[in-house]
Amino acid sequence: MQKTNVASIAEIALFAGLAMVLDIFTQPLSLGPWLSLSFKMVPIFILAFRRGTRPAVLAGLIWGILQVVTGQAAGGWLNLWQGFLEYFIAFSLIGLAGVIQPLFEQTLRKHQSLRSWTTMILGILVGSLSRYIVHFIAGIIFWGSYAPKGQSALIYSAIVNGSSWLGETLACIIALGLLFPFIKRFLLIS
Repeated sequence: MQKTNVASIAEIALFAGLAMVLDIFTQPLSLGPWLSLSFKMVPIFILAFRRGTRPAVLAGLIWGILQVVTGQAAGGWLNLWQGFLEYFIAFSLIGLAGVIQPLFEQTLRKHQSLRSWTTMILGILVGSLSRYIVHFIAGIIFWGSYAPKGQSALIYSAIVNGSSWLGETLACIIALGLLFPFIKRFLLIS
């Protein structure tokens, strides 16, 4: 367990800010009405693989708070409970990708690139799935009334949030796959 130091705090702020910048200034690649590829979670994943769960969870929370403060969340904020769940809790849970950090660091130090890459994919799946389980639950509870006539809130939330999860997860896997050869040394803290 690492102590929190100035470098760690600076990285938390930097990566939360990078996620926010990507969220604001990049357009997702749309592959249909609900499927779009977006790599805005990549900075939180990089922090999770570098520093572990706690800093990444904090960066995700800061990113969620930034969305609310800057008005990015305005269209998706129905009430206090839904907003808290989808912007503070869900975005924090992306940081759970950091649970694989000790194994990831070990494989990197042993120069096991394939195993490191496989571990990274596992972390991406853990973090993104954790986030989207919360969105799925919120979709049933808060957004279910928007389901097409005759469709259950459960199916509606599964379709909308499942496709969002799939698109964002695939985009993050692809983006980190392309970045991996260039950021391997950065991911190791000396």
